[in-house]
Amino acid sequence: MLSSKQILDLVSQNPSHGLKGKIAYHQRAQRTSMNAFNGPDSHRRLLDDLAAQCEALPPPTAATYAHPADDPRACSVKPVNGLTPSDMAWINRMPADPAAVPFDDAVALAGLASGLSTFKHPSDARLVQSVWQPVKEIHDANAARVALDQAQTPVPNVPSSALSALTDAIAAEVPQLDSTEAVARAGAQLGDTLDKRATTRQNKVTDARAAIEQASEAAARRTATTR
Repeated sequence: MLSSKQILDLVSQNPSHGLKGKIAYHQRAQRTSMNAFNGPDSHRRLLDDLAAQCEALPPPTAATYAHPADDPRACSVKPVNGLTPSDMAWINRMPADPAAVPFDDAVALAGLASGLSTFKHPSDARLVQSVWQPVKEIHDANAARVALDQAQTPVPNVPSSALSALTDAIAAEVPQLDSTEAVARAGAQLGDTLDKRATTRQNKVTDARAAIEQASEAAARRTATTR
């Protein structure tokens, strides 16, 4: 039998391929050695309904945007002891258009930008930042657009079976409640969970829009100061 906490955890999440695996785990765990469902029928229906929503999803895609600054090669760079002549030649051959900088070169730029000390090597750090920042702004904006698309993707409503499943779980956990009280408590808890889910989704939309605007403003400031 599912607990009320497990049910609220399941319905608090948008349908996803990760949630699909969690639902499959619960479906297996709720079955006896004879393959009979060991719990209320409402719990079986809820798991089946949630699984069907996940099955309707398109094939899995990358969960996040691949930002050069987040690449392990950039994050693992140790302190850089100044730019070498080879580094200088490589930077000078970089495309003038930041959008044309290859991803691997952007990763290397991100590593140099984080590895160079502005105190020990101020000139080198300024040079690298002057090339890296326009590239970073483009990737920042792209990452924010991907996050915005994901946050705005419509999600199906929570199955109607959720209320019955949660009511049965609460009734088993708090047997002193009568049926009316169990339904009321289930409705309140389900409502709070869905409100939190909606708030989290809206916060992601707001954060993504702010990141896009911030990247655009940074690009505008940089363009204005280079004229």
